[in-house]
Amino acid sequence: MEPITSVRNPRIRAAAALARRRERRERGHHLVEGPNAVREALAAGVVEELYVTADAAPGLDVPDDVVCHEVADHVLERLADATTPQGVVAVARTGTAGLEEVVGEGLLVVLHAVADPGNAGTIIRTADAAGAAGIVLTTGSVDPFAPKTVRAAVGSTYHLPVVTDVDLADVALVCRAAGQPLLGLDAHGERSVFDLAVATPPLALVLGNEAHGLPADAAAHLDDVVAIPRWGRAESLNVAAAAAVAVYAAARAVHVPGTAPTRR
Repeated sequence: MEPITSVRNPRIRAAAALARRRERRERGHHLVEGPNAVREALAAGVVEELYVTADAAPGLDVPDDVVCHEVADHVLERLADATTPQGVVAVARTGTAGLEEVVGEGLLVVLHAVADPGNAGTIIRTADAAGAAGIVLTTGSVDPFAPKTVRAAVGSTYHLPVVTDVDLADVALVCRAAGQPLLGLDAHGERSVFDLAVATPPLALVLGNEAHGLPADAAAHLDDVVAIPRWGRAESLNVAAAAAVAVYAAARAVHVPGTAPTRR
């Protein structure tokens, strides 16, 4: 089969349109970029089309039902979000979970109005590494299936259930029914995040917006608020860095029972 050399090719134009959130919602598909993320999407069975350059050697195990197209370098650049594409982009089906599928199953990470796709993808990757049961993005948060988010998650998008477009009030309602405490992470919390080591799992950890943190009206839905101690002069931590600290502190309560608490 001849490689696709025109960015005006109908398949390319259709795939490239998935960079837009509205298009992703309407079609129920999204783009996956880079060999590692594509490999995990293939393993999850969600890939329908694959676009690769001639010199790309991703070593992917491509099932027979996945349509594979060779494309010119400049065509792949049209599909890719990265400045330096890695030779492979996939079109994958978007799958999300319901709250009832993730609440009560283990550590839950809730992103409330997190806006940056790179931060969201990094947090999804961290939650996956820490063994979280799922991740929730409340209404108004970034799309977890945006190209940059999927790229930052490096395949973790397909390792754990992702819940989208729910209100924090609904998350709190389902968590309370399941006996799962809802804890917010905020610089003004009176408890140290390291006290999470003695919390009773499973708990749900809520992280707020990069610029504004958790809004005041979120307090009504939280059972407690914890903070990351700061012993230096930095005013705050990036939300993805804060998530790494807090998620692992919370995961420790699940995976290392009996860990002694550390007071601020």
